[in-house]
Amino acid sequence: MKKLLSLLVAGTMMFALVACNSGESADATTSDSTQTATSSTVEETPTDDSTVEETPADDSSDEETPAAEPDPNAEPTALFYSSNVEDLAGTWNLVQVYADGTTSDATEGAMSLEVALTEDPSELVDEAAYIHNRVYNMSGTMTFGIDAINEELSADGIDGYRGSTAWSDFPQGEVVEEGNWYKQPGPATMRFQDVDAYGLFLDQIAGVSADIDTSERSLIIGLNNQGQLLLGYSEEHLERPGTEGDWTYCLIFDKAA
Repeated sequence: MKKLLSLLVAGTMMFALVACNSGESADATTSDSTQTATSSTVEETPTDDSTVEETPADDSSDEETPAAEPDPNAEPTALFYSSNVEDLAGTWNLVQVYADGTTSDATEGAMSLEVALTEDPSELVDEAAYIHNRVYNMSGTMTFGIDAINEELSADGIDGYRGSTAWSDFPQGEVVEEGNWYKQPGPATMRFQDVDAYGLFLDQIAGVSADIDTSERSLIIGLNNQGQLLLGYSEEHLERPGTEGDWTYCLIFDKAA
């Protein structure tokens, strides 16, 4: 009886040991399977550099805007704001006078205007940035071809009116790189001596009413769209340089051949 009981106890212990070993094997198998499955799903996504493109630099901001072309259909008294300062130089003969909304032909040889440019090779055009540009200053000499006018002026030792324009009188002027030409397009202001005491004799040079005040010393000078020189008084233009204004009067000159 004792022998039978011992065999039963031994068999029970052996069964328990086998069962325990089987559980550990199963757990190890499950863990290995889980690790294998996890590893198979983790993959590195390759980096694709083909989609990264550099945008070429846009240098269009450095390009100069082309100057406007003159409009041949514009009114003769309309200033051309993109004209070249060098085109003002030379001798000009008066052909017409605009005043009181009408244009009158001038007496032949009644008035001429000599315009000269003087180069300043190193003008301080931007004090804050200390930039020096080459600029043009301008002078003008107005003379008359009518004896009665010259006799009146010569009685006081005057043989004509002298005018001057500085580079800074060009409202459309633009500073560029150090040492280059300062851009001076469009009309400017010219200041005359003695005109305030005598006026411009519009009645004698073009038969215009004598009651128009022409004693202003500061006059607008520039070119129109047809290449003629304009010289006259416009309060709006003087108050807001670079903008169009109504002329009180305007002298229109052709360039001498």
